[in-house]
Amino acid sequence: MSGTSTVSGGSVTNNFTGGGGAAFSTYFNSSTSVTVVSSGATTTSGAAVVGTSGSSVTVSGATAVADTSSGGNSITTTSDTAVFAAPNDTVTAASGSTTLFGASSGQTTFSLGGNGSSVVGGSGSIIGTVSGSNSTLIGGTGTSTLVVTGSNNLAVAGSTGTTSIDLTQATGANTIATNPNGGNATLIATLGSGADSVIGGGGASTITAGSGSDVFGFVNGHAGGTEVIIGFNSKDNLAFGGYGSNPISSENVVNGSDTIVLTDGTTITLAGVDHKIF
Repeated sequence: MSGTSTVSGGSVTNNFTGGGGAAFSTYFNSSTSVTVVSSGATTTSGAAVVGTSGSSVTVSGATAVADTSSGGNSITTTSDTAVFAAPNDTVTAASGSTTLFGASSGQTTFSLGGNGSSVVGGSGSIIGTVSGSNSTLIGGTGTSTLVVTGSNNLAVAGSTGTTSIDLTQATGANTIATNPNGGNATLIATLGSGADSVIGGGGASTITAGSGSDVFGFVNGHAGGTEVIIGFNSKDNLAFGGYGSNPISSENVVNGSDTIVLTDGTTITLAGVDHKIF
């Protein structure tokens, strides 16, 4: 199982590809049966290869589903599953832990209800909702729209493109990372009622604070971007790590907003705060 190949939606082991059950089945042990979906609406169990477009596939007891077609399929899973999407696929999982890799083009649409899921966007656009807890969502390099309604989730902006993160329906605290490893992406996020945490990074971010006590954190060497915070109030806090005794290079009120420049070049604008807070 050495080496990797690219299927629609992700990079996987060579034995995972091929568009047929024989090649796909070698990824598993000899007792695993792999179903090849070739047409129409299908209900099956176990690992599956989707080799046709425009189908509706429901898979139970799955360990992995790879869409090697040109896409446009509706894939529903009922248990812990890794899904490698093709362009314009819709992936639905009411329960279970789902690992979803977005497609390289088109739009991947998802709705995941289980806990402990993982979503990784591709170079195509990706849009969807995670309603469980303890999940990780990472935007792709295209346009990403991530809606989180549970708690204890981590949502990370893609390294390029535009990522929108919506926590307004969240039931508890969640964490957002804007671009902790650099990049020039744009992030637009709206926080919820929980005590959310936002980790600053590269690129340009606009964050609307929620009704909870939110923390906006910046780490020297992992920031450097611009972050506009709307609705910052006395319940919220700014936190700094690795900057030494004084992280602030300058602070000025510009056009009715407090603008703070950190020593690593990060610029924080507290929109509508008409006085210095430091």
